[in-house]
Amino acid sequence: MKWILTDIDGVLTDGRVAIEINGNETKTISYRDLDAIGIGRNAGYDFIFITGEDTDMARAVTKRFNVTKAYYGKKDKQAAMNEISVEFGIPVAEMLYIGDSDRDAPALEIVGLGIAPSDASDKAKSAANILTDSKGGHGVLLEVVNKLMNGKWRFP
Repeated sequence: MKWILTDIDGVLTDGRVAIEINGNETKTISYRDLDAIGIGRNAGYDFIFITGEDTDMARAVTKRFNVTKAYYGKKDKQAAMNEISVEFGIPVAEMLYIGDSDRDAPALEIVGLGIAPSDASDKAKSAANILTDSKGGHGVLLEVVNKLMNGKWRFP
């Protein structure tokens, strides 16, 4: 099994949140990224979500994407990569991670293939091996899956 690990906010969403008067949060995702899950699974990939948030919204996104493995409240993404490495027996150097923020940069630096959306923070862009053409929330995951499948990007 090949794994694609990704942050949620700023990758699957555009990083913005709307907070309603009752405190409920809403975020927008791209159907293209939902399609990426099925396309990727058919090509032998599976997905792990890693987010600094531990909210009902993060869990709802995970459920909507039908991803069975997610790590919530992981503000230290580098530590999360090490935790996943131990749990799954995957060397960090064989991981692919997509992240967009300064807090993702240390993880992007240590994985085998670090990918950042085109509108990521400067620190994340510098740490990543590859930048997508897509902005966060606008098909980043589908772009990654397609480029892996068509051989434009190779990993592992």
